Amino acid sequence: MLNTARKSALFLVTCGASAALAAEPTYQWRYYRPSNTGIQGDYCDAIWIGPDNDPWIGGYEPGFEEGGIAKFVQEENRWINISNVDYPEIGHPEQTGISRVRDITADAQGNLWMGTGRGVLKFNPNIGPASLKRYGAENSPWPGGWVTNIEIAPDGTIWASGYSTVWGGGGLMRFNPQTSMWTFLSDQRPERLAIQPKPSGGYYVWAAEGPGSIGTTQRYDSTTQAWTTIPSTNGNPRNLPGSACVDSAGNMWIYRVLPNNFDAVLDCLRPNGTWVGVATPPGGGADPLRTTGPLQAVAVQNGQVWRFNGTSWIGLGDWGNSNWTYDVAQDSNGGVWACGVGGAAKRDPTTGLWQRYRVTNTSQFDFFNNDLTIDPATGHVWACANAGTGAGGMTQFDGTRWIGYNQLTYGLGFSWPFPTDNSESVYFRPSTGDIVVNPMFNGSSQLSDNAWTSLPGGSSTVVQYVEDSTGRLWQLGEYFSLSYWTGALWNNVGIAAWGAQLRADPDRPGTIWAHAGYEVVRTDGNYRFSRTIDDFPELTSQSDTIWGMAVGRNGIAWLGCSVFLGAGGSGGGLIRLDANTGAYSLMTYADGWPLPGNYVTPWVVTPDGRVWMTYTNTYQSFDGGLCWYDGTNAGAFPGPVDGAMQWGGLPHTQINDLEVREIPNGYELWMSCLSRGIAVLTVQYPPSLLGDMNCDGIVSVGDIAGFVLALTDPTGYAAQFPNCEIQNGDVNSDGVVSVGDISTFVALLTN
Repeated sequence: MLNTARKSALFLVTCGASAALAAEPTYQWRYYRPSNTGIQGDYCDAIWIGPDNDPWIGGYEPGFEEGGIAKFVQEENRWINISNVDYPEIGHPEQTGISRVRDITADAQGNLWMGTGRGVLKFNPNIGPASLKRYGAENSPWPGGWVTNIEIAPDGTIWASGYSTVWGGGGLMRFNPQTSMWTFLSDQRPERLAIQPKPSGGYYVWAAEGPGSIGTTQRYDSTTQAWTTIPSTNGNPRNLPGSACVDSAGNMWIYRVLPNNFDAVLDCLRPNGTWVGVATPPGGGADPLRTTGPLQAVAVQNGQVWRFNGTSWIGLGDWGNSNWTYDVAQDSNGGVWACGVGGAAKRDPTTGLWQRYRVTNTSQFDFFNNDLTIDPATGHVWACANAGTGAGGMTQFDGTRWIGYNQLTYGLGFSWPFPTDNSESVYFRPSTGDIVVNPMFNGSSQLSDNAWTSLPGGSSTVVQYVEDSTGRLWQLGEYFSLSYWTGALWNNVGIAAWGAQLRADPDRPGTIWAHAGYEVVRTDGNYRFSRTIDDFPELTSQSDTIWGMAVGRNGIAWLGCSVFLGAGGSGGGLIRLDANTGAYSLMTYADGWPLPGNYVTPWVVTPDGRVWMTYTNTYQSFDGGLCWYDGTNAGAFPGPVDGAMQWGGLPHTQINDLEVREIPNGYELWMSCLSRGIAVLTVQYPPSLLGDMNCDGIVSVGDIAGFVLALTDPTGYAAQFPNCEIQNGDVNSDGVVSVGDISTFVALLTN
């Protein structure tokens, strides 16, 4: 039998002097993943240089099918991200190729037309994400294949070509902006396009294969609206070397067939049909190629970048990938960009040096962050991160940009001098501003002023770190390890079984809470309050365990557990434990708790008195979500079924860490959601709560100074809190701010 007296006591959430007024907050989600931060993926297929000389780069992560395009604002060293993680119009990751941008072309109105793995995407940078529009098999005659090339004709029509895939056919399409209509032209045209002006007016549309293919070239005449097939014989054009192959003088870069009717050489075809006879590129060819002016171009051959100056080819060096280069471009200052597998790079026209940009030095580069930590003063975030074998360590977010600590920063991040490419836990020390990290299986090291120092001893694997109120650093490790740093060594105070969670006590000096499945401990190294599974008669050590802990004020902790029900199986339990008195209360799913799901894992108690937990419906499954409980009411944010991609809400039910950052009028919950990177839930209350004198969204001891000022000096209050109303002090709602409000204000703080 469950103790019903203990169960009823659960409906009192103790938060000390931080009880929130009854008001419903607003909720907002945002996400940080490799596919919507920085360059948005290490696979980059297309570049477009804007009028401001900043590049838009198509990047994606193939394993997750997430990405889109991102602008690099070079002067500010920040990225503007347009990803299907955040914008559904780009497409759902379940559709292979949906976010892979293969070509980018701008029209006269500033719209970017992009070929993707499933149709055409339109975007106007001057308008922003609201301008995103996808054209695919579902809303156009396009048969659904992979669009590889987009060109825009002098009359404003958009021509798109592509190849067939298992999910749709390829071919040639044309869009008329005047009618907003697509026309499917043929599935028998080569996929690469070039549009060349005719000397007599109008234009040609050339369709050909890329280098290495032998086939016929086809040409469309805008005047006659007829196609002509040009055989692959001596002197005829055959292969197009990439996008944007027609320069400002109308010369088209294309391969010319040699007299043996088999080999071909890169040349320029004038609008009148004669050949220029340009010098042969080193290596005999180039792909990709992009024109930069009359008879001028930049091109890539086996990772080597070359520039043709109208007379000869000049080597610009290797951009960083010798085999998989997909696009190249040049800005108006002579800076050259190249991209492909391994990100993108820019060559400085003054120094001649290449600067690489990859997920490792521009983004939050992990989908499976083990741990994270926050500087409460600045809001800076650090997270364990691993981008792959030999490319991991840690990442930092300064609110604008992500900074990598790994072996592949290319001068834009910091070193990771450890024999591992991942880290298990990370912690910001409020007392010193230093970062403590556990490189996987390599103990503890501290980062101070970008210099690493070892903290020897302790556990080789650390589950979590925390500082107590006196500034002592604690670590919870594996195999009965709970210890604090003395300045020279780790002093182990012990805990039963493998560590799980570690939190600072908000009230008792120098004290922390830790739990390890079998035992929960509150200690300062000398004082010790401990409870094991055996101390709860409703539980059994043969089958039950503690798997979550949230620490509140006044010695209260909330514990999630399993409860064996005999032949009836098991269900979840929630324990409210008072370390000051030793009393506890237990309510369970089997007894009809008000919580969602069958099992809960508590994580944190927030300033509004809510206990935030994850919940599941089935033991050790991902069929639950995130929930809160305030002692009376509960709310839930269900996770996606089986971890499927969704827009908005909790992205995955498996949370490895959850941290709180207080903000004006509320707080943020930062979560490491395994396979979905980092998710942030912002909880904000209306700023006009009665008694909320400093307008931070809660009624707490922090309001006392403002309340006294409102009573004694209304002018001073208005000056110090310009965004708060003096009526906030009218806590008894009698129309005036007076001493009569004091008792009501005290009651709000204490009850």
